[in-house]
Amino acid sequence: MSSNAVLVTGGAGFIGQHLTSKLLSKERRVVVVDDFSTGKPLKEHPKLTVIEGDISDESVRKEALTQVKSVINLAAIASVPLCENMPEVSRRVNYLAAQSLFQEASESGVSAILHASTSALYGVPKQLPLNEKDPINPIGNYGLDKQKAEDALLSIKQSPVCALRLFNVFGLGQQRGSPYSGVLTIFSERIVQNEELTIFGDGHQSRDFIHVNDVVSAFIGCLEDLEKNGIYSKVSGKKFNVCSGESMTLLDVVDSFSSYTENEIVLKFKPPREGDILHSSGSFDSLNKAIGWTPSTDFSERLQELLL
Repeated sequence: MSSNAVLVTGGAGFIGQHLTSKLLSKERRVVVVDDFSTGKPLKEHPKLTVIEGDISDESVRKEALTQVKSVINLAAIASVPLCENMPEVSRRVNYLAAQSLFQEASESGVSAILHASTSALYGVPKQLPLNEKDPINPIGNYGLDKQKAEDALLSIKQSPVCALRLFNVFGLGQQRGSPYSGVLTIFSERIVQNEELTIFGDGHQSRDFIHVNDVVSAFIGCLEDLEKNGIYSKVSGKKFNVCSGESMTLLDVVDSFSSYTENEIVLKFKPPREGDILHSSGSFDSLNKAIGWTPSTDFSERLQELLL
């Protein structure tokens, strides 16, 4: 076991590539496990080890855990439609494999276990902004399986653990045309290609968009605090929102994009999709109080780079 190695499952995915790059820049050794079903090849690095495999495979988990000090679980089926269409796969990856990983990591004596949870656990909010004390009521297979995984993690008392509930993450590196892409990536792609934008509903639905760089800083901040303070860390055994604390409607997003392109933006409105949440925004006060984390990315600047 390397004294500073970190296992990043799903490390070839959108968030994983950014997190892996940042950890390597901090002179950490990184072990990535990814089946590359959606992830991209990683650049070679002397401190990077890549294990191609599925975290549902016990032998893959065992091989990875023997090499690391800490664990960050990003591996997931993150597409809500895919989880609805393939409930067995959603359960296997988003819940059962994660549960096994957490238990085996704890038994191996790692210094920290972090998990990428989701704001989808809240379901339809009764009030905004959402905080971690609000009741959860996930909708559909994705939210339910992610809730079970989070519960499994936080039931571990003998190891330093932490779950981060990510809101709508955006930034460079999301695969365009992928069912995993967020609305900002989809919109930017279609604007560049002079294609119309489809909006389900009236466009007044709002989301809390958080840049991937801020998500990475939250993971690293919690990781370092857990490794330093163990189960006495202020983040150990807890879940935290990772969000911007601001909400933006889809029409506001379109207006912002229009400021950075000469292409005409044509909107096509369709009926709302069943199960879609109208409004979502979160509070990051708890994570700020625990480790001083706050989002620092300029939304407009990062939105503009999606069009380049």
